[in-house]
Amino acid sequence: MNAPHRLALSAEDYLVWEARQERKHELVNGVNRLMAGETAAHEMICLNIALAMKQMLKGGPCRVFGSGLKVRTSIDGYRSPDVTIDCGQPAPQALFADKPTVLFEVLSPSTEWFDETDKLAEYQALACVQHIVLLSQRRPFGRLWAREGERWRTTEIDAAAASIDLPALGVSLPMAEIYEGVAFAPEED
Repeated sequence: MNAPHRLALSAEDYLVWEARQERKHELVNGVNRLMAGETAAHEMICLNIALAMKQMLKGGPCRVFGSGLKVRTSIDGYRSPDVTIDCGQPAPQALFADKPTVLFEVLSPSTEWFDETDKLAEYQALACVQHIVLLSQRRPFGRLWAREGERWRTTEIDAAAASIDLPALGVSLPMAEIYEGVAFAPEED
């Protein structure tokens, strides 16, 4: 089996190229990477987050975006978080967030390790990012990374009745809303 073809692109060329693709890609160190496919559980969780956050942030300066709005992580890197809360002023035609403040990633089994290491480090390097939320699609579980000055504190949220506190936005997102309607596959031994 052949390895997928990866193009080396400048950040500007990537944005033009990506707009013409049928499947989503990210730009990592100047190289395009095909994003993993999304399951029904993944989509439901993302939609639940976006709808709940939109309602909570209504009337405020922050806006909720799905994975179509990119986050520039470096001079030659763009990521597509599952849900981005942008507290800046992105222009209507903008392809990437102006001031990404909270980033949500729903972990896929094939990319979980990468999301919790390399991608997490890229997000933490962005000065405007205050919270990063990594969520399981296998059970109600999340890991919140919160910026405290120059350091990051992590909290595990391991109960369906718990909430994720996002002080940068002044809101708390209940796990029950995140996972509403999601059916979990039986755990494998």
